[in-house]
Amino acid sequence: MAVVDSGRDQRSPAAHGGGRGFRPDVEGLRAVALGMVLLFQAGAPVVRAGNIGVDVFFVISGFLITGLLVREAGRTGRISLRDFYARRVRRILPSAAAVVLATLLGAALLLPAERVSAIARDAVAASLQVANWWLLSFGHDELGEEVAHSPLKHYWTLAVEEQFYLVWPLLVLVVARRARAGHLRRDLAVALAVLSAASFAACVVLTARAGLFGYLSTVTRAWQFGAGGLLALAVPWIAARCADGRGAALLRSAGWGGALALALSAVVANRLPYPGSIALVPTLAAVALIAAGTCGSGRGSVGRVLSWGPLRACGRLSYVWYLWHVPAAVLAVEVLGATSWWAVLAVELAAVVPALLTARFVEGPLRFSPLVAASARRGLLLGAVTTALTLTAGLALA
Repeated sequence: MAVVDSGRDQRSPAAHGGGRGFRPDVEGLRAVALGMVLLFQAGAPVVRAGNIGVDVFFVISGFLITGLLVREAGRTGRISLRDFYARRVRRILPSAAAVVLATLLGAALLLPAERVSAIARDAVAASLQVANWWLLSFGHDELGEEVAHSPLKHYWTLAVEEQFYLVWPLLVLVVARRARAGHLRRDLAVALAVLSAASFAACVVLTARAGLFGYLSTVTRAWQFGAGGLLALAVPWIAARCADGRGAALLRSAGWGGALALALSAVVANRLPYPGSIALVPTLAAVALIAAGTCGSGRGSVGRVLSWGPLRACGRLSYVWYLWHVPAAVLAVEVLGATSWWAVLAVELAAVVPALLTARFVEGPLRFSPLVAASARRGLLLGAVTTALTLTAGLALA
């Protein structure tokens, strides 16, 4: 999964500029995306394109992060890159590092030496946020058996996300400095639309011509973050439509249409090279679901379903659960000898236990520590330390 969380306080871009603040429906949508990923990883016949869950995560991430950046730029006239990256570090790296270290330890104890060495090399790539390019180094047609069964292969999504956010905040900063008063959202929308169109064109072409490059490359995935970002920029306009009964009804219908499109695409999208042009369906479905929630989660809305308490609870845990689900699946197959998809899924669901422990004892204390959060420098130092730990462990075992 991509990391798809902007923070415990999941505020929409509407929080400043019309619309809603906290978005429980977005929290629930994370759980839906995670469920699709878990079913696909387990090999469940009902979900043939689990990559669609990743697509949804990318859209959510673009929506939330762009909203945070635009609010800061609109409020202060600037973007503090140091603060932004310090927040990202506190959110992403401690949990990611904990899972990498635990996976290396488990591999060293349970797997043959040659497998440990291969996983350690994957850990090095994951530590450096280049897992997607590491996977591509094995070829553009298909992953080798060793890589396909790596317990850290899913870190490619984190790499894509962090690579995108090396560029997008800088672009927001440049546009914010040049935009005329009151035109920030419009100017950012133009810039992001151009970037997203170029990325989508590359996605369509390279999926057909370069196989895995289209799937794993940041260049071919950026448009999905861009789709979420464009929605974030449009929230004030959408919120104004919510005040009109006809507009609100249209958005509710769009939300249910998005839910149906997402469900259907999970079953049929693998019939075409993926992501390619077919990825428009789940991407726009996610956009429709989030847009519909701008009007609230009233009776008859899909947002009401997504705001259901248990879904929200799973959504809050989705990042660390995502981190743990592939190591759990590999454990089920290679150590426990699981052969059925439901047995693998059971182990993936049981991964909620280490996910809860990671959230409670790693993510929470480091992310919300007043000592760390009070200083961007300390947050960045935390990132350097966690990266050094996983990199050293990976190199030692490689």
